[in-house]
Amino acid sequence: MTPSIAFIGVGNMARAIFSGMLASGYPAEKMIGTSRTQEKRDYYHAQYGIQMLADNNLAVSQADVVVLCVKPAQMQAVVEGFSQQVRDDQLFISVAAGVELRAIQQWLAKDVAIVRSMPNTPSQLGVGMAGLVANNQTSAEQKTWVSSLFASIGQSVWVEDEAHMHTVTSLSGSAPAYFFRFLEAMIENGKAQGLDEASCRKLASYTMLGAARMATELEEPIAQLRKNITSPNGTTEQALLSFEASDIDKIVADAMTACADRSKQMARDFSAK
Repeated sequence: MTPSIAFIGVGNMARAIFSGMLASGYPAEKMIGTSRTQEKRDYYHAQYGIQMLADNNLAVSQADVVVLCVKPAQMQAVVEGFSQQVRDDQLFISVAAGVELRAIQQWLAKDVAIVRSMPNTPSQLGVGMAGLVANNQTSAEQKTWVSSLFASIGQSVWVEDEAHMHTVTSLSGSAPAYFFRFLEAMIENGKAQGLDEASCRKLASYTMLGAARMATELEEPIAQLRKNITSPNGTTEQALLSFEASDIDKIVADAMTACADRSKQMARDFSAK
């Protein structure tokens, strides 16, 4: 049986997930989305063919799987608002950063299966990465189904300890922004050296894409891939020496630690009271 899925909230991440599922052949008639605005409901129904509702209670009552795509600060009010519709056999999946399993469990007011995910924006192109963690009520079969759902928009990694989701956030959830910032700096310097912006963007972006493919598709260690293009006294070596002089390891570590620390604070802020 194909589970019916309700997406509570239809922002960018919800759209990435259900568009990826639709592209993978999941039937549109098995999907429901909710939005408070008529304009958005009309758009998503016309664009994707999924049923769109204004009432979260009605959507949850019709679903086997409920994907929570609302902002962290709104999660408690939204979940408590439809909690009377929750059934024991349902599976809930959250994509909200910083909202822990135990908080969602308390707001749902039932011991149901819950999976917390941390996807990232490349999911929009089908090349996303998501970290996943499940509560004890989630069966192996449900976890397999969730893995297949996220396979429609990229890759996923399960973690056993929910505390590791803070690390997942710093490694992949927020990380596309790190790479975009690095690209911005490269493009600006290329322009400063006299090359036009479009050429700078293409050269730097496709080089990053190629490097990412090498890192994911080749078996050599990352350090060896770096060494393979670093000739003694060559141009690459000079660039890398400049990075080392600026203590690139500390720069990256400080940034990732700041990201993880903010994730921990959000978890405290949105924890079940």
